[in-house]
Amino acid sequence: MKYKALLLALASCIAFPVHAEITAKQSQVMKQLIANYAEKAKSDAVAKAKGKPFAVEEFSPEGGRQIYLMSRTWEGDEQPACATCHTDNPKQEGKHAVSKKPISPLAPAANPERFISVEKVETNFSKHCRELYSRDCTATEKGHFLTYLMSVK
Repeated sequence: MKYKALLLALASCIAFPVHAEITAKQSQVMKQLIANYAEKAKSDAVAKAKGKPFAVEEFSPEGGRQIYLMSRTWEGDEQPACATCHTDNPKQEGKHAVSKKPISPLAPAANPERFISVEKVETNFSKHCRELYSRDCTATEKGHFLTYLMSVK
């Protein structure tokens, strides 16, 4: 009996991936969002160019990873990065920086409950972008971020 309890205790310390790949629903929602952000980024670039030639930045996993890991300075204070609560590895469980409340993994490959609702994703972007940037995230930032999270396996 002692060995069984010891094995159970050891097994609980080992982080097994909950899910190995993005579900069809997650993929559908994330691709829809990325397409919407690409269209919005293009319309923003057209408006900003005011009739002059313009370029639209292609979303990349590396661009999203930089957004995820980057701390920002706002009004002289350093703001936390996404990774502050979600860890440097979005496949791992995180912990809220202030409340210490556990946060389930952010990466959809590790958490089948993430990114299954367009409305919930938009709500979370609004909330967290305001916390970190003190503004809404741009369509380009959101597109990079989701492209990065889709690449995390």
